Amino acid sequence: MNHDEEKQLRILSRLHYVGAALAGVIPVCGALYAAFGVAVLLGKLMGRVPGPGEVFGWLPLGMGVFVLLLGSTAVALNLLCARALRKRRNHSLCLLTSALNCVHFPLGTLLGTCSLIVLCRPSVRAAFDSPSETAGVSTPPPTPPQPGGTHFLTSGLNRR
Repeated sequence: MNHDEEKQLRILSRLHYVGAALAGVIPVCGALYAAFGVAVLLGKLMGRVPGPGEVFGWLPLGMGVFVLLLGSTAVALNLLCARALRKRRNHSLCLLTSALNCVHFPLGTLLGTCSLIVLCRPSVRAAFDSPSETAGVSTPPPTPPQPGGTHFLTSGLNRR
């Protein structure tokens, strides 16, 4: 991986932190919508008399909780992806998060597309797959099979 790709991954990591901050607005809106649903259910709205219309409070409550959970997941995935990009781990998590960011039009789409372009390069994928960079410990290369050794499977089927 060359210097430009290292720089691009650092920038993408920072932008995923920014994306997490911008996605943080989604769960706040969901919580407000859910609070509106609770207020309708409890009959606490000004000028409203409790009655059979309270059943309609379940719709905003349910949708608000759904948006709250969905937005919290988006924030958590962006934070995990930013950390994974910085440490060169979990390539598949970064790809998944980048693909899901494409739904958040327009800034998330731009971030997701650029991330996917960079992450799909073979040299970047190799940097994520390298065990010495991900584990911090270099592993010795496997030893080749020795002549006359037992490098083939020896099972009861091969013996007569």
